[in-house]
Amino acid sequence: MFDLYSDYFKGKIPYIKLEKRAFGGYSAERIIIKNTNQYSQFDGYSDPLESYKERQAIKTGAKHNDSDSRYMRVLLVSNDINRIRKSAVILADGYAEESYDDYDEYDYDSDDFEDFDSCESGIFEIELAKDMTDERVAGNPYIIKIKTITEGARDLSYKGLLFRGLETGNLSDQCDGINSIVSQNVFVGISEELLEAPEIQRLIFERGFDLIRLPDVDPAYYHKIADELIEFGKVEFETKELKETIIGNVIKKCGNYISEERISAALTMGRVRMEKGEPKFSTKHFEDIFDVSAENASAKLKKMTGLDNLKTAVREYVAIRNEMKRNPKAFLECRHLIFEGNPGGGKTIGAKILSDILAAEGITNGSFVVASRKDIIAEYVGQTAPKVAKLFKDAAGGVLFVDEAGFFLNTEAGGYIDEAIKEFVRYMETCRDVTVIFAMYPGEAKRVLELDAGLPSRISATIRFEDYSKNQLSDIFCGMVTEKGYRVSKQISAKAGSYLMELKDRFGERFGNAREARRLSDAVIKAIAIRHDDPKQNVTDKHYNDVTAADLNSAIKSMETHKHSSNNKHIGFVTSDTSRIRVRTA
Repeated sequence: MFDLYSDYFKGKIPYIKLEKRAFGGYSAERIIIKNTNQYSQFDGYSDPLESYKERQAIKTGAKHNDSDSRYMRVLLVSNDINRIRKSAVILADGYAEESYDDYDEYDYDSDDFEDFDSCESGIFEIELAKDMTDERVAGNPYIIKIKTITEGARDLSYKGLLFRGLETGNLSDQCDGINSIVSQNVFVGISEELLEAPEIQRLIFERGFDLIRLPDVDPAYYHKIADELIEFGKVEFETKELKETIIGNVIKKCGNYISEERISAALTMGRVRMEKGEPKFSTKHFEDIFDVSAENASAKLKKMTGLDNLKTAVREYVAIRNEMKRNPKAFLECRHLIFEGNPGGGKTIGAKILSDILAAEGITNGSFVVASRKDIIAEYVGQTAPKVAKLFKDAAGGVLFVDEAGFFLNTEAGGYIDEAIKEFVRYMETCRDVTVIFAMYPGEAKRVLELDAGLPSRISATIRFEDYSKNQLSDIFCGMVTEKGYRVSKQISAKAGSYLMELKDRFGERFGNAREARRLSDAVIKAIAIRHDDPKQNVTDKHYNDVTAADLNSAIKSMETHKHSSNNKHIGFVTSDTSRIRVRTA
């Protein structure tokens, strides 16, 4: 896709292009950057990088016995991936030749470059967290990977190595791998959380690594870039609020990978979707890219089967939040929610739709962060708090959805759980632009709220997601099948509902509700595909896309076979007499 804004970047700010390369079975990214001489104009880069370059000039200008002293060894501390990349290349003074101005897009596809290897600059990025499960090698796998890549890239022109993906469980071996590099510029990108690790401290005090903390970029900077791009492209948004929502969504969805190029790519996609004569951006130009159109999210919720409690609660909740928006004095601490119900009852999709509604109303920026136990509870004491802090940072201005939050009841985790709960209570009060939604199974909400005295006062409501009835399960099944272009008769629909209710009676609380309807619809479509593959089928038959009794029976048989093989440990599972729910052929 041609980037309508590429001319804007020429000579303006540093921007990057990545090329994936493979060496001996290992992969690395080659980073090319343009306009490195413009980094002083790039928000938040000037001071730390300029001061470091001055220190480095003094260091390399002095006489050293160590022949390796002229090379840089730098720790770059930031959660922003692209800031780390750009800083490393800027420090290494790598940039693409001026003749390479004509590439087409900012997505990272090296096929868009011709004669890419003739670019005589850049650095190689090595992701240490990836591809390290190879048991075929003996010794330190990181040293082997680094050696393989550097030897493979020996004939290519580059000015340093950037290492990312360091992990707490493998830091010792990873740092040994990094220390194996000599006579090259070495940059290591880490998060603030890793900085205090003993292995990282040894890089600083024993191996002579310099430390540069890259300041966070204020989101206002990217909004400013968007404003300049919009002016440059001679287009407008229908409203200022829509522009803020769109750009805010891009920033949040890109997370640690946000960059000027991503902002440009987003606006380019919108421009491509504009029809001739359309003067302004509207939601339709971005709806299937950033999920911000909310297609009218309220209408989507209204169309959904069941979820009556959610529909009522959402109307009340949005009214309250709108009042808080109109009148800041009406701010309520208890703005967070608990969704409680059995598996497959619609908790996750309900939370996403609520997030879309809040964004459409201008209450949030549309960001929707999903977290589970592994995203919250750390392996070691003291590491849980930073993980919780990061989640609230990522969800700033939007919704943080904690899935299966009953893990807070796991007392075996001891202090880790206590630490997580206390941090949640603290951030739920201080991060007033974040809405937290906890998803739990029946009976868990009351017990979780008893874990901390400050938690109940933060919760606005507990919304109960009831199990679906027979008719509702039938409607969900039919909707899933018909949206794929197939037709379902009333008889097929009724029998599908009967089978799903039998599963519900059989499995009780373990029944997956809408998930089971999804599995049945998938099995029916598979049966139809097999039937259509028969050369004797008449594609012109008006009933060609009808779900037949045989299709449904085949799907049920497939479901039963799968359940017997995968769930045979379930207590009380017995062979079902599916004959009584079979559909008779006409």
